[in-house]
Amino acid sequence: MIAGCHHVGLVVDDYVRTVEFYRDVLGGEVTTETDVDEKVRVAFVDLPDHAVEVIVREERGTELDDLLDVLRERSDYHVAYVVPDVEAAMVALEREGYRLFDETPVEGLGPYVRAFVHPADVPGIPVELVELDG
Repeated sequence: MIAGCHHVGLVVDDYVRTVEFYRDVLGGEVTTETDVDEKVRVAFVDLPDHAVEVIVREERGTELDDLLDVLRERSDYHVAYVVPDVEAAMVALEREGYRLFDETPVEGLGPYVRAFVHPADVPGIPVELVELDG
């Protein structure tokens, strides 16, 4: 099912310091910086074999509120795995008794569609499934 690790997500309070650490100290390259409704800032910092997704919610009021609330209850981190077919992966996980946070795949904050396994059902840190565009 899993084709590789896409990114490790970090929900942080200090966006600038975190991005600077992964870029300037560890030598990553910021490939994407975006925001959601000017309330959630996101950066992807590429490292040699995966990316780090830096997320800071500066204000509530986006479609990400429920997800960020549930994620933060469990962990400030998540791991995103690449799957060849996110819908098939969702079906396989449901068949094994795991709930999904997303009922259908949704557009991710990068060039992919994604679905989160419900964080309450995952042992360890939350898991995001990503199917890359193209």
